[in-house]
Amino acid sequence: MDEKKTVMSQAKKDMNEIDPRLNIIYSHIIWYISEYPESASKGRGKNSPEPLSSEYIKENAHKFYQARLPKKPKPPATIPDEVVSIILDEYFNVPNKSLQRAKKEHLLSMGAEGLVGDLIERYLSSIMEAHGWLWCAGAIIRGVDFIKPPGNENHSWTLLQVKNSDNSENSSSSAIREGTEIKKWFRRFSRRADSNWDNFPDDKIKHLLSEKDFIIFVRSYLKKIK
Repeated sequence: MDEKKTVMSQAKKDMNEIDPRLNIIYSHIIWYISEYPESASKGRGKNSPEPLSSEYIKENAHKFYQARLPKKPKPPATIPDEVVSIILDEYFNVPNKSLQRAKKEHLLSMGAEGLVGDLIERYLSSIMEAHGWLWCAGAIIRGVDFIKPPGNENHSWTLLQVKNSDNSENSSSSAIREGTEIKKWFRRFSRRADSNWDNFPDDKIKHLLSEKDFIIFVRSYLKKIK
């Protein structure tokens, strides 16, 4: 049995013990990593298992499953900087009685913003996985959020990285894409009130996506987990 079949077989077995509904998706992600091992996200810590080892496949099966579980927005645990209140008071003329509320709502906004990227991936997954795409939940593959295996229409892997805004990519994620075939797409423009769904890089799927439907999805998702 060659390496591809071996690692895919183990991936299916490990995921079957966690959630059988995900075994095909997870095994295909491990298939991709078996062809491009340099794409595997490195584990934290010096004792992290080597990519494609039995320990790696088993460990990431749990990580992949956990990443797909519903995620609730959480405000940052950091303590607000009191100087921010001084700036709000002295420069922006926020009334002193409103400062505490402003700080609290700022933290809530930060928590909400931190969830938007995850919500975009969940929305896309709800539509794209019926069309051959696979959501790489848990950041298993570096700089890639969705992959599409080779098939009748595409003879090689198709890779996609998604971002919430046109200014939300950091330098590290950009560098990962250099010299690769990873496509990039963002949801919204940062300097004008407009979305970017019409430019989604899959012509067979983009007509199924819209800002209106995304908002409906977000509201429904949040009501279920509240």
